[in-house]
Amino acid sequence: MPYIGNEHIAGDSVKNFKVLDDISSYTVTFDGSASSVVSTSDETIRVPNHRFIQGQRVTYNNGGGGNIGGLTSGTAYYVTYHTVHTFKLATNLANANNNVNINLTSVGSGTSHTLNAAFDGVNTRFKITHNGGEKPRFNNPSQLNIAINNVIQRPNLDHTNFDDGFAIVDREKIVFKTAPTSNDVFWGSLIGEVHSTFDISDFKLDTFTADGSTTQFNLSRDVPNHSSVIVSLNGVVQHPSDGGVTRSYSIQGNTIVFVSAPASGVEVQARHMGFAGASTAAVSGFYGRTGNVTLQNGDLLRGDGSLLTGIDATSLKDSDGNIKIQALETGATHTGFSTMQNLRVTGILTVGTSSIVLNDTANTIKVGTALTLGHTQGLQFHTQNLHSAGFEINQINASGIITASQFKGDGSQLTGVSGFATALSSDKTSVLSDIFKTHNTFNMGAGSSVTVQSDAGCGNVAFSRLSKIIVGSGSTLHIGAGTTFIMDVLSLFDD
Repeated sequence: MPYIGNEHIAGDSVKNFKVLDDISSYTVTFDGSASSVVSTSDETIRVPNHRFIQGQRVTYNNGGGGNIGGLTSGTAYYVTYHTVHTFKLATNLANANNNVNINLTSVGSGTSHTLNAAFDGVNTRFKITHNGGEKPRFNNPSQLNIAINNVIQRPNLDHTNFDDGFAIVDREKIVFKTAPTSNDVFWGSLIGEVHSTFDISDFKLDTFTADGSTTQFNLSRDVPNHSSVIVSLNGVVQHPSDGGVTRSYSIQGNTIVFVSAPASGVEVQARHMGFAGASTAAVSGFYGRTGNVTLQNGDLLRGDGSLLTGIDATSLKDSDGNIKIQALETGATHTGFSTMQNLRVTGILTVGTSSIVLNDTANTIKVGTALTLGHTQGLQFHTQNLHSAGFEINQINASGIITASQFKGDGSQLTGVSGFATALSSDKTSVLSDIFKTHNTFNMGAGSSVTVQSDAGCGNVAFSRLSKIIVGSGSTLHIGAGTTFIMDVLSLFDD
């Protein structure tokens, strides 16, 4: 069963709801004559588990004995906090905050010396305790009900900036906007020291300003009944209608309905005290942390992780060190760089608008429909393979220069290649592939000019299979100086 505060124990309710100690006057009595209490060497007074706080104004009294050296009975001093059991005294607040303390020159006489911190019109800060000095546990100032002269005080979250009421410092000190005086009466209680149930929602305040005519005010959440909210007007608690008796207001759903409209300018405050069941609303706490919480080492995350987004991790591994990546829905995009030691893809890996298929059965990588890299065929372009036996090509169309160590084939289609004859057949199984033909005459066109010039490296010899070169009109065939030109070098023709 859900509960507020600590777990319920049969017959015991004191763990969950606390009445605070009266902070309007706190007095400690100590032996001012004992050197174990009054230290003249470090200027401290020892009171175990004292409730004094830094800068608090206190009044010293010697209890009918002799003054402690440096102090005067009936005089107000300011506390310089030292430890949980010791403190020092200063003549003013500035000195206390700057650790400029009174020199305690000697112990006093008498065992009933006192120091009193009270509502004196100066002090605004007091230590919150219950049960005679026990430190409470709470997270939010709205867990405290503080009344001055029976008027509920407004809780504030920011102790450095608020206009009225009170705030909390260090989860143990209360600070009032206006210092209470000796004529003020204090009462306070604490609700729920620890939120031990999964469906407790944060205590929440709704605040409105009345306009003199509005009687209905919509709350920020549904209210189970009038017992789950405290309503006040300018800090004065209002009584709800109940048991057929009409009083100040009633609760209808999430609306406060006043019997008569509060006066213009009156502050209407509704303090939600009940708990809300589990819902889809925002989580109010995580591992004891509130606000904009972040994950820490040691936090356990459960579930398959399929709904996690925005994760930037160097590795997501199982117990064997394998990286596990949840499949993304169609159209999802991963951006950035990922460094992986091993990556296994069992389907199709798409890069840009083209597909790359990795086939572990055929030991191939196929890019589109044109290129395949495999263990058996090597590199395959369309149906042609590149492997140790060579690159099979149906046709090469080149507009530039092709350089090769040697050309093979019958050469019948080669142009610009010096040769003496053409085989009668390209069929290597036919004898005609070893029978050749050639022509013996070449006609030089009219107006052309050709110079035959050899060099010493070739013995200054030039030759041709031709038996005749017919020089046309206006043409010139010039044999260079020192060059020997031999016609019909194969001696195939008689003329």
